[in-house]
Amino acid sequence: MIDKVIIGIDGGASKTSGVIFNEKGETLAHESGLGTNLSIDEKKSAERVVKLIKNLLEKTKININDISSIGIGLAGASNEIGRQTLFGLLDNVRLSDKTIITNDVDPLYDFIWSGVQKGILVNVGTGVICMSKKDNNFIKVAGQGHEKGDVGSGYWIAKEALIEIELNQSAATSEIKEILSLCLEHYQIGSYASLMQKIDNSDEKIAMIASFAKKVILLASQGNECAVSIVQQATRIVAEYIIEVRDLMNYGDNDIILSGNGSVLRNDYFRSELNNALSFDFKNIKWIFSDIYPAYAMGTLAARIHKIDIDRKKLNRNALKVEK
Repeated sequence: MIDKVIIGIDGGASKTSGVIFNEKGETLAHESGLGTNLSIDEKKSAERVVKLIKNLLEKTKININDISSIGIGLAGASNEIGRQTLFGLLDNVRLSDKTIITNDVDPLYDFIWSGVQKGILVNVGTGVICMSKKDNNFIKVAGQGHEKGDVGSGYWIAKEALIEIELNQSAATSEIKEILSLCLEHYQIGSYASLMQKIDNSDEKIAMIASFAKKVILLASQGNECAVSIVQQATRIVAEYIIEVRDLMNYGDNDIILSGNGSVLRNDYFRSELNNALSFDFKNIKWIFSDIYPAYAMGTLAARIHKIDIDRKKLNRNALKVEK
């Protein structure tokens, strides 16, 4: 009997990851590429997803006709033009009828909480969103978009740092000098003006800016007051998102278990500041993280819709792990 083969794609504004695995929970190959946010660039994002799928098939030497299901979770998936563009490209290679396209957080929520209705998922990477589930409907706070008021994301943190450099270059405080120096080193460029021009000319503005967030958080952890202020503002706002979801879910104020995802939230310093911001509203805070690629969540959702049973225990044991 031929194994059923599933592909899972997880696409954000900065990075896209793909895995191909079978119903036994065995990973056959993985691949990664640039961001695929459908709300930023529909055509380019759709083309990147299809290219990633083709790369996975080439790595495994699996015929395209032998794919059983594909789950694609993308940031900006509510963009109807982007969805139709992607479905059109998938139809060209006879994969559209095997594919489900959704956002990049709903499948992850269900994967982590496995049907539990009252868990909270906090996702802070390039973007930010806080969500839960009530009466089988998702409740979401934030997640409106990088330039639509989503404070606290990796993109927002990095952008705020760049704004601080712009506003305070003439003051030339030691904190600003330190941020500027690390900024130029990070982007491997000679001046702030040249960096701004490079960003303006880039087709990957969101990802390019957001990539600096980890360095800002590092400076904050080392005591740079300007960076500390940015990170603390970010964590205060993310805490407000969590509290808003808590109130919508009618939780109490004693213990809370939060599931986390995203490169920014996985940072110990950022999370400690977030815990501080939450400490006035909760007595005990516990975080849980899935240590496997989110792309598996997209794939398992597609498998479930196509009535394919996945060996979850084996999948969790053998899956590719997220870097700490």
